[in-house]
Amino acid sequence: MVKIISIVSGKGGCGKSLLTAVIGRALAREGERVLLIDTDIFVRGLTILLHSFKRKKTEDNLINFSDILGINKVNSKDIEPVKFKKEDLNLSRFFECDVLPAVDSISAPLDYDDRDLSDEKFCTNQLKKVLNIVGNSYDYIMLDNRAGMDSLILASCKISDFVISVAEDDPVGKQTNSNLVNHLKYNLKIKKVYTIINKGRNIKYYDDIISRSDIKSEFSEIGVIPFDIEILQDFGTDRFWNTVNETLYFIAVLDAWNNLSNFENIKELSKSKYRFPPKIFMNKTQGKYTLIERIIRIYSITFIFAGIFLWVYPRIISGKLTEFELFSIVSILVGVITLIISTTNLRKFIIGDFTKFFKDK
Repeated sequence: MVKIISIVSGKGGCGKSLLTAVIGRALAREGERVLLIDTDIFVRGLTILLHSFKRKKTEDNLINFSDILGINKVNSKDIEPVKFKKEDLNLSRFFECDVLPAVDSISAPLDYDDRDLSDEKFCTNQLKKVLNIVGNSYDYIMLDNRAGMDSLILASCKISDFVISVAEDDPVGKQTNSNLVNHLKYNLKIKKVYTIINKGRNIKYYDDIISRSDIKSEFSEIGVIPFDIEILQDFGTDRFWNTVNETLYFIAVLDAWNNLSNFENIKELSKSKYRFPPKIFMNKTQGKYTLIERIIRIYSITFIFAGIFLWVYPRIISGKLTEFELFSIVSILVGVITLIISTTNLRKFIIGDFTKFFKDK
């Protein structure tokens, strides 16, 4: 049975689109068939993410999610319902996942009837049309909704098996999450609503995540995910997903999802296929070192070589270098060179890109 999951948030900018993509990719790498649908026709966060990492050009005249909202407008009673099949949908390939984008172009103007989006019945019908067409082809379908609440988000939540609400780790983010979760649970009677705290503050080590996870929450909090500045800086670059997969951010996402598996019948994500804790020059409790930490280590190696050279050179000139001292120097040099080789090469180590030797499969 396909699992339908709605991703929502009380406010914008909390990182739910990236979270949706990361979970979707992780599930797909476990062998699950995953479809991500960008239902946010306004901000289009997931579509923008897709656009940044798009691997192939899609055909023209295919149906995006915004087109679905314009098909068979509930207020146009005299228009014959437009029928479409799976082949008509603009299902773009996003690494291991399929994605139905909100629009074909991220700069495309909106063309829909405002009255339709305020009609929950219409929104429910249009969502069910898509799910009925593609449902048998996927194990998981994740709906990335816009922030806040409207009839489309409400319809998305009601037809889903469960809802994940993403909240930032600050008073405003937590309050808006509280408002949203209360509305879904108590006013709309949607019981299966879980919270993930994103951009967690004061988290530097993995133990910090564990200690935060022990805190009970009335909003069914399933995990805390730390903020990582390098993920933001590397967005849109070839090394982006390598950066994601080597950080505390990623391992915290896996933990949050696996915590959710204690309540829902979903696939548990394995940590064994990812390099965490990372190996050479990486902190086993922290993940990949920050850029400044990596640069400091490069300088350390440089100073080691400089020190060895300054100690050896005058002895070579004066002929006072003993065999024992020579053997010690060679051992040190071999150890340092081996250490450098084990981190691929200096340039890739400095920029944190291990694509060449550790391809993202």
